[in-house]
Order: sequence, then C-alpha cells, then structure tokens
Amino acid sequence: MAPQRTCMCALFRTLERVVASCGRSSLSCISAGPSCTCTPWFGAIRICRVGEGPNMDGGDGEVLASALPPHVEAWLDHVLAASDGLQEVVNGLHALGSKVWLVGGCVRDVLADRGRDPHDVDLAVDVEPAVMLEGFGSMAVDTGSAFGTVTLKASGGGEPFQATTLRVDGTYVDGRRPEGVELVTDIALDLARRDLTINAMAIDLSTRQLIDLHGGRSDLRAGRLRAVGLADHRLEEDALRVLRVYRFAASPPPHHATWAVDDALRTALRRRADGLRTIPSERIWGELSRLMDAPLADVALGMMHEDGVFQALLLDRHPSTAGLDVLRGEVGMAEERMALIFSDLEGPEVEARLRNLTAPKRVIQRVRRLVAMMRMPPPSNPREVRVLRHRWYEDFEVLLQMTSILEGLGVLQGWTAARSVLDSTPPVRERDPLLDGHAIMEATGVRHGQDLGRLKSWLHYLQIERDVATKEDMLNLLCRLPWQQHEVSWPKL
Repeated sequence: MAPQRTCMCALFRTLERVVASCGRSSLSCISAGPSCTCTPWFGAIRICRVGEGPNMDGGDGEVLASALPPHVEAWLDHVLAASDGLQEVVNGLHALGSKVWLVGGCVRDVLADRGRDPHDVDLAVDVEPAVMLEGFGSMAVDTGSAFGTVTLKASGGGEPFQATTLRVDGTYVDGRRPEGVELVTDIALDLARRDLTINAMAIDLSTRQLIDLHGGRSDLRAGRLRAVGLADHRLEEDALRVLRVYRFAASPPPHHATWAVDDALRTALRRRADGLRTIPSERIWGELSRLMDAPLADVALGMMHEDGVFQALLLDRHPSTAGLDVLRGEVGMAEERMALIFSDLEGPEVEARLRNLTAPKRVIQRVRRLVAMMRMPPPSNPREVRVLRHRWYEDFEVLLQMTSILEGLGVLQGWTAARSVLDSTPPVRERDPLLDGHAIMEATGVRHGQDLGRLKSWLHYLQIERDVATKEDMLNLLCRLPWQQHEVSWPKL
C-alpha cells in the first residue's frame, strides 16, 4: 500500500463528493454539503453532513480503517474504565446522536510507546457545539464554540474533556490562524487539515478501529516526520508549525534514536522560516520552551541552526559550541540549556533576549543567575566550597555539571582540579542565620539601620564559611571580630 497516493485519493474523492453535493464549481467550499447554509466564515456555525457511513474507502477501494493493536485495545479499556468519567461523557455524546473519536496526541502517543499512557484525551464529535451545550447542561462549558470546542465534565468530577466538532479551517489570511472554521461530519476532512501525519490519526470509539488516511502509523514506525498533504502549504497556513516541527524533533521517536524529517518538509521549513516573524512572541516562547525541555533539544536546535531559525530566535552561535549534547536525554532542563547558550553574554543582554521572547520573570532570573554563577572561580579550600555550596544551593549539582561542560569546551578552567576538595567537603551543619537582629543588637549595641544589616550579613557569611553550628559559638566569634569598623567591604552571601 502506498500511503501518500492513498491518502490523496481519499481526500480528493471526499472533496468531489462535497462539491457535488453542494452544487458548487470550486473546491474553495470543501466542507459544504446538503445541510450547509452559506453564512459568513467567522462566528458562523455550518454543519455539512457528508461522507457519513461506517466505511471510508481510499485509493483502489482500500478500507482505511484497521483493527487496533492489542496494547491499544488494552489502553482503551483502561481509560474508559477510569474514575474520571470518560465513558460517561462518551455515552452522553452517543445519546445526542454523535459519533465520537479520539484524536491528536493521545492516539499518536499510545501507538508510539506501549509503556506510557498519553497525558490527555481529546474527543472529536459530529454534532454542533450548541447540541453539546444543551444536552450536557451544567456539565458543559463553552470554551470555544466558534471553533467547535466545548469542555465536558462527568457527574463524578475529575478532569474535564475537550470535545471539538469535526471541522475544516477557513482561509489563513495572516499566517497565524484561520479566518474561521466550518463544521463538518466527515472525519476525513478533519484529519486532512492537521499538520503532521503522526497527528492525523483517530480512534473510532464505536467500531474500535484506527483511522489512518495519511500513513501516520507507518511514519511513526519509520521515525519520520512528514506533513499532511503539501508541506509548504501546511507551513504557509500557520508559520508556528515551523517551530512545532522542530519541537517534535526534540522528542525521541519509537524504535529510533532521532526523527528523520521528510525531504519535502525540511525544504518547506527553510522556505517558511521567515514567517515566524509574524507570530506573537508568546506563542514562540510556548513552543521554544517545550523544545528546550525535551531530551533531544540539542538535535532539534542543531537542525534549527542549519535552517537559519536558531540565529533568528536566539543568537548566531551553533548549539554544539554550548555543549548541549552532554545534556542529551535529560528532560525539564530548558533553563540550564538556555544558560549554556547564553554563557558568554552579560546579564543585561541575557535578560533582554529572554524578554524579547516574553519568557516569564522567574525563568529570566534563574537563567541570569546560572550564567553569573558559572563565571565564579573554582574553590580551592573547604571554606570556599561551603560558601559556594550555599550560594548555589539547589543548583549546586547542576552547576557542577555545567561548569564541567564548559571546561570541556575550553571556556572555563580549574573545575576538574577542584573536584577533590568539592567531594571531600561535607555540607554545613546549619544553613539559617544563628544570630538574628535582636541578638546582634543586644551583644553590640548597634541600632537598626544599614550598619546592623551589613553586620548581620557578614556574620551569616562567616557562619557558613567556618561551619559554625551553635548560637553560643557565633556570639564568641562576634566578640573577636572588629565589628565596630562597620566596613562596607565585609563579604556576604
């Protein structure tokens, strides 16, 4: 079977039925059907009943629905029996006369990895949002009915489920989003609008069959990222799909070390990369931060650099020069990877670049902190180790890893030699200050103000540096210090 030829035959056969049923001479109204009404795109609801029936035939009459693999059957039994009420919601939709499909990431993930449950379940239906809102009453929330989406809850509580009416997208006028959508009842049309073949599969909950019109399952097996239809057209519709492809490339495929990007899609990525300039920074950050968190981030960022995207979004530096390959396989390390990428920049420039990407304040602060800490000199004795460990605290181990990476690249020196003193110095016995302001004022007579604040900070520094563990020992130390001088240069943590 040739997936590309079959899926195109299926699509055009469906389109021919649609156009014929609507009596139109153009494919521009691809979802029109006997029950459609010609109302404006945006904000209008048009249900077009086409292509209904248990079988969907593709090229050469091949049925493009197949039995579920055993592990998917088992998973389906599990999620339908779960306490969150999915089966109740599905039964409610069936009672409204709707077919129900599982679509999107949950289908891709359960086919890709037998050992992992998908993180969420999205439902596709063939009834209007108004029908769901009325039928489910208080258990339904309108979260986007203009685009066909309603959130449904089961009576027992738990996480709600998104149910979206099958649809085709209107014209993409700005390279970001469609003018509107047109609601349909043919699953083939809904799947044909999706970005990648691995995301264009569905599970029919009535027949328990896998619907795969575009070869998504074979692409999963091959570890191949391929567009649905014409790659250039898919990316032209929504330029953010460019970054989305790289994000998928940052997560490992089943049975392969990395994804292979289809030649036509790779060419389209390079051709349409400039379209990212039209995308709001918030959406760019959403995709980029998830990419940076993924285990194969260095692979995806390398592809982005080859295609000219990395330079436009971050800076003109090949990711390999930041040592990101050492973190391959690690998840949830977006901030650490960004700190390595920005390691040769000053703090204000790091902040400016992240602000341009609308990174959260918490992320900006941590990345700046990591960059600054990596520039500290390596410790040479236990006192310096204790101060360093206190300053780095939760980031101590990861910063040791990052300084080791940069030393391997020749950027830093001395950290390998300092490893013995780092490993042999135990943590301090008491992290929190043993002397508060009242105790210091009582022992010294110093009043509230800057002098007291500086003295308190210096005492805490000495407590950590010398590993003082009791209040009595700190008071004895205070008696021996020249605290009356009130030096501005006293060290602090």
